[in-house]
Amino acid sequence: MESANDGPDLTRVRFVLVGPQSGGNVGAAARALKNLGFSRLDLVAPECDPRGEESRRMAVAAEDLLRLARVHETLDAALDGAGAAIGTSRREGKQRRPHYRLDALAPELGRLMAAGDLAFVFGREDSGLTDAELDRCTHLVHFLASDALPSYNLAQSVLVAAYTLRLALEGSTAAAAPEPLADHASREAAFVHLETALLAIGFLHEDTAEGMMRRIRRILGRADLTPGDVQVVRGIARQVLWLARTAGLSTPAEDEPEHPSGLGPDEE
Repeated sequence: MESANDGPDLTRVRFVLVGPQSGGNVGAAARALKNLGFSRLDLVAPECDPRGEESRRMAVAAEDLLRLARVHETLDAALDGAGAAIGTSRREGKQRRPHYRLDALAPELGRLMAAGDLAFVFGREDSGLTDAELDRCTHLVHFLASDALPSYNLAQSVLVAAYTLRLALEGSTAAAAPEPLADHASREAAFVHLETALLAIGFLHEDTAEGMMRRIRRILGRADLTPGDVQVVRGIARQVLWLARTAGLSTPAEDEPEHPSGLGPDEE
């Protein structure tokens, strides 16, 4: 989608910092975003004062981004309304989705942004994003780095991501608008609904459900789910639960929870 001046609408991109611990990093990230024309900064449970003296000193001329930054209690709240969420991590677990190097994913960024609001998600300075938080992301990326020092500073990561995205958007050509992507809340509700159904028929078991659902998320995540796709997934789950009840299997009284398990709504 383009703005009124025929350029990319950068207000549809949000940069989400989860548990930032250094006010200096928050301020430097705000400055990097403003350098590149971005304006949306979201913070999840910050462990520092994002508008304190250190943050303001490092933001220089980007204090307005600090004032306007939205603070959330949960990542789900910060991703509300986003179509695609790009999680940053250099760690790889045996059940984790494949990582893209950011520059390899760059050609897709314009398409993802055209299909809905885009979020870049960054983890804590000392430990990054948890597995549960990475599960909330539609894509995972890492940055080109030397083996001698592969970890980027948080503010540096924001700068690299913002610069790469801006280059990708500048180089993209106008094309027919793709079908919108399903938003974060509807995707998560569909995954919870499907997990409930698969538990009901014994395909999933309580002690192994988390790992198997991570694999299912990985499979479905490759499809860039649209609102129609989400309805199909929920229709399958609904029918499975109906058949389970018909067969006399034990099923939950409520098969369509409003919020993902363990992660509640925003209470700003």
